[in-house]
Amino acid sequence: MTFLPVGDKRSLLKSSVIGLYEAAPTPVERTALPAAAPFGGLDVNVDACTLCLSCVSACPTGALSDSEERPALYFAESACVQCGLCAATCPEKAIALVPQLDFQAWNAPRRVIKQEEPFHCIRCDTPFGTKSTVERIVAKLEGKHWMFSGENARRLDVVRMCDNCRVESVINEGFDPYEASGRPAPRTTEDYLRERDASTDKSV
Repeated sequence: MTFLPVGDKRSLLKSSVIGLYEAAPTPVERTALPAAAPFGGLDVNVDACTLCLSCVSACPTGALSDSEERPALYFAESACVQCGLCAATCPEKAIALVPQLDFQAWNAPRRVIKQEEPFHCIRCDTPFGTKSTVERIVAKLEGKHWMFSGENARRLDVVRMCDNCRVESVINEGFDPYEASGRPAPRTTEDYLRERDASTDKSV
């Protein structure tokens, strides 16, 4: 049986790889490749991943993608060229390259690496960010940072708000979430002279 495959170079390559696998007398599901090979998968530390999606922005082939409906990270191994931009861009260092030919992955649609429920703004209920990320930030700041301790604890509410509500809350309630405690007045020459004169009078 013969046929004429259509599509771009990567699509033709995908058809060829799948065809070779199906025609192999003793097919194997996965073949390891040497480092720097242009084919492979990703080893993602799901616990460390915060779904910031910086890897999606860096991926030049669309192997990594997200969802418009909820915070999620998807991966299509057949599109990955092992360029390493995702691993270099990831702020959590949660991505490692795995040079290989996974024939099952090449013949499958994109797979879900991680997905979460979005966090909803406490004022307008608009979904934004990820629930785990917002909760992690609140846990790290609550009672542990001077900006969010004691009378300033209410400032944590702005972390739980979307961008629009955050700005509106700061303006309407008349407080600056980044306001620091008062700084001491700068010392001047007169201050030093006054201290010198005071110490001289005591010695006399």
